[in-house]
Amino acid sequence: MKRSILLFPVAAILLVLSVSSCRDAGVREALVRAEALMESDPHAARAILDSIASPNPPLKGRASESTGLPSFRRGKGEAALYALLRTQADYKCRVRLTSDSLPLIATNYYGTRRKTQRAALAQYYLGCAYSDMGRDLDAIDALLRATTLFPDTTNKYYANSLFELGKKYMGHEMNDKAIATFRRFRNLTICEEDSVNIGYADYYMGETSLHNGDDLLADSLFHCVIVNTKFPEEYRCIAYHHLAKLYYYRWNDAQSALKCLEKYNNYYNEDKHNGASFLLKADIYIAENEPSKAIENYKKTLQNSIDLYTHCSAYKGLAQAASLLNMPDSAKYYVDQYTLLLDSIYTLNRKKEIADIENNHVIELHDQQLRARHARFMLWMGILAVALLSGTAITFLLIDRKRKKRYLQAQEELRQANVEVLRAQVDEQPADLDALYRKKLAACQNLFRRTPSARLLLVPPASLTAAQRQTLMDDLTRSFVDVMLDVKNASNAVNDQELMYCILSSLQCSTAQMAELLNTTDSTLRKRKARLKEKMPENLYSLFFS
Repeated sequence: MKRSILLFPVAAILLVLSVSSCRDAGVREALVRAEALMESDPHAARAILDSIASPNPPLKGRASESTGLPSFRRGKGEAALYALLRTQADYKCRVRLTSDSLPLIATNYYGTRRKTQRAALAQYYLGCAYSDMGRDLDAIDALLRATTLFPDTTNKYYANSLFELGKKYMGHEMNDKAIATFRRFRNLTICEEDSVNIGYADYYMGETSLHNGDDLLADSLFHCVIVNTKFPEEYRCIAYHHLAKLYYYRWNDAQSALKCLEKYNNYYNEDKHNGASFLLKADIYIAENEPSKAIENYKKTLQNSIDLYTHCSAYKGLAQAASLLNMPDSAKYYVDQYTLLLDSIYTLNRKKEIADIENNHVIELHDQQLRARHARFMLWMGILAVALLSGTAITFLLIDRKRKKRYLQAQEELRQANVEVLRAQVDEQPADLDALYRKKLAACQNLFRRTPSARLLLVPPASLTAAQRQTLMDDLTRSFVDVMLDVKNASNAVNDQELMYCILSSLQCSTAQMAELLNTTDSTLRKRKARLKEKMPENLYSLFFS
């Protein structure tokens, strides 16, 4: 009975865990389906994302209710993917983005260190959100970062990032950067294969060139737009209007301008946004001394435009045309209307100037924050670099001090061994003398191992340079000079080459190493060893070759 009572809560816990895991799997599957449908049917993808909900409280890092982010039981990956897909679906479904909360969740998760599709898309849609919110500077920053994160430049969203970035530059009169960005967009492989994208690039480069004063380039680009039959007719007709302004205001070619305006008006007809073309046509007729036609087109301008500046220019032109036709009453009325609108424009301009000053102040504060952040970053990098250099220098000094200390200890051991050997030789104690020779040889070996060239014995002999070989031989001579003197005193017939052969043998060098260092052959070394056995006392011979 007790066992069955204990099994009940365990079964309940297992049931809850299984239900939770099933739900997590369902959320993951829904996110995968939404991502797969995003390109072909964004409305269906948005409906799937709407269906994702959770009654469970979110884990660490949960989003506020204002983000619209449902809670997820496992990790932050699902939340980041949902935030990215939700922002993408809303943007594709023409839902205006009013908050950066969701795209910031995605960008914080995917980061900016690795080039991945999701990291790049998160930055791209963050830029789209800022664009919808009117935060153009932040939009430019996000779009620039997005262009650095796409794994390859054949991605259509990479092209979209460049296109949106170019439009932002153009909107802020950064014409050189706008043209360079649109040109990069046009040179992409994805654009070279699509006449529509080529048309958009040519059209916006033409507008930017027109504002930048590059008339010939603007003329060439607008003609490319007109002959691009795959490009929407609306934009091709607007290109005629731009050409008309170019011909009349820049090149004083009234007839060519009128021809372009006729083609433009044939498409738009009597549209309320068509006032600018009638105004241009009226200005041309005034210049051509045809005031009647000018008045007709100025009136069409008033009927087909809602722009305050256009109306003001139209009334100014009407006053001038009425004067030419000797209509003083009409001219006075048009002058009064022009004056009234001009006062309104001055008021609006003052408000705009104030708004521009405030906006410039915000931009300046933003730039100051960026400069302060960069200065802090450089300060910390400088401190880190100084700390690393100081640590490296201190470590090097400690290692060098330790090496020198060991070298001095080895020298002291050799000195004591020399003293003990001399004392044994004076006292004539052969048994003790052999042990002291071994101790002295060990001290010399220890001294040599403290030299910088000792590591060269670990290098294959064929790879040693002549300078390294000479340094090694010099250190061997200095380290083992006391032992060499003992051998020479015991047997004067031993030459320098044989002494060095004894030293290398005591260090357990290979036959190939010894042959290379002594510039001889293996067979010569074997013969040399046999001769040394005859020349040297037995105790010294066994000291080196035992």
